[in-house]
Amino acid sequence: MPSKPVQAEMASLEPSGQSTSVLRDSEHDRQTRLDLFGFFALAMGLATAASRIPFRSRYLFAWDSANYALALDQYNVAFHQPQPPGYPLYVATAWMLRLAIGDANTSYVTLSIVASGFAVTMLVLVGARLFDRTTGVLAGCVLATSALFWGQGEVAYPYALLAAFSTSGAWVSLRVVSDKRRARRWVIVGAIILGIGSGYRSEIAPFLAPVLAWAILSTSSSWRTGLGSLVAAGSTGVAVIMAWYVPMVIATGGWEVYQQATGGYYAYFIQSTSGLGKQLLGVLENLRALVNFTYAGLGPAILLLVLDLGVRFRPTRLTSEPETRFVAIWLAPPLAFYVLVHLGNPGYILTFLPPACLLVAAGTRDLVVDLFAALRRTRSGMREIMTTSAVILTICTMNAGLFLVGPGEGRLREIREVDRTLDRTVTALRSDFIPASTLLVAYDRSRQYRYYLPGYRHELLFNVAVAGIGTDTSRYWERRQTLVVPEGITTIVFPDLDQNTAERPGLLKTQSLGDGIEWWIATVTTGDRATWGYRFASVAR
Repeated sequence: MPSKPVQAEMASLEPSGQSTSVLRDSEHDRQTRLDLFGFFALAMGLATAASRIPFRSRYLFAWDSANYALALDQYNVAFHQPQPPGYPLYVATAWMLRLAIGDANTSYVTLSIVASGFAVTMLVLVGARLFDRTTGVLAGCVLATSALFWGQGEVAYPYALLAAFSTSGAWVSLRVVSDKRRARRWVIVGAIILGIGSGYRSEIAPFLAPVLAWAILSTSSSWRTGLGSLVAAGSTGVAVIMAWYVPMVIATGGWEVYQQATGGYYAYFIQSTSGLGKQLLGVLENLRALVNFTYAGLGPAILLLVLDLGVRFRPTRLTSEPETRFVAIWLAPPLAFYVLVHLGNPGYILTFLPPACLLVAAGTRDLVVDLFAALRRTRSGMREIMTTSAVILTICTMNAGLFLVGPGEGRLREIREVDRTLDRTVTALRSDFIPASTLLVAYDRSRQYRYYLPGYRHELLFNVAVAGIGTDTSRYWERRQTLVVPEGITTIVFPDLDQNTAERPGLLKTQSLGDGIEWWIATVTTGDRATWGYRFASVAR
């Protein structure tokens, strides 16, 4: 295949299966300045960010969101402000934003919005370098309209940053391959990105390091040169990580306190979700979750992904096509970790959703080319591109509809429900109940209530981390906690008890707050006995 600059390659409008890849183009390093396509990619990112603004959440979306918000006022991993491993750069960036914005939730949501736009821009550029411009644009469209990716860009969660650092790490790795005169400089830039990214999400470095290492080794003139570049990258990455890791440990109270906090946290997840803890059952549960979350991210395009995976990752293509190896190395670390170790939240998959979107776009285009060939039609690059674009546009429309009107975790309907619930409950508590005499017993929104209502007394309705820890092997849904009402408490409120299985709730009564929102509430006196647990609450006199 002849080598030529990427501008001529893209202008030819060849399908992805026949285009010239940057990994096979020794002259591609001539494209080092931002051109019109770069501005187009930037415009796609800005449009993505702008599309998030009208649908952004007004309240802290989830338990972890409240942990991040609490960390802005008192950072301490031992107190789960935030939860382990700490996310210090994520909290620090939001802290700086709050100086200008004044609100914790808005600061974190702003980070999510910016990261969403940046991820789309970088994926378009990666797709153009790895396959061709058409594939890059179509992949960017799939990512921008992904229901899961869209939802993560509207709330106080760090997962949109996974996509942003994943795509930027991949782009820099491609620059190592294509810009051979400045490859060493790009290696250092890549190591810095991985080191900084790990301060936002700890998995960035281990998941992206193989891609950068492959880029280094594939372009090194000798093993000594490659080893030297690897050492330089590793040393730089470690130095950057230590620059934020040491202050984080100090802020937590020292190494012993930090190790104790993180050790117990990780032990619970290894025991309850990983192949090490639950063996084959854990692997199968993680695999099922992975499929469900990937569907949430791709919608109907998951069928095209499965088809392309089977075709593209054949041994002959892996050995003959550098771009196929690149995508495989980009995908492999997160997929292996999520299946074998832990997959706790749909947002985790944003580490591999960008390359999955690339495969959807490239695979769809290859499929269209094959269909036209099977029908023995005259070759027409434009006809194939238009057909591919129509298929991708249909997928994007369906996925956008899933986010905007469909039910499901992290979609607009849930975001609005959380906002509405917190608005009604927090407003009612602030206006009608005295903090010193009110006890709140909650689970799902417990941390949000602790943030928004710091003057009230709080208790946890149940604790899922109890089962199997230490000598207590009881299951969390069977546990009950009883409290003798102390002097001064006159009201007990259960704001998120969605179902009460107690046959005799006693003094507890339901109260409507409007819009289908209700809570359980009891007026109590000193000496009354309150008992609660998973979907259970009762107050007796």
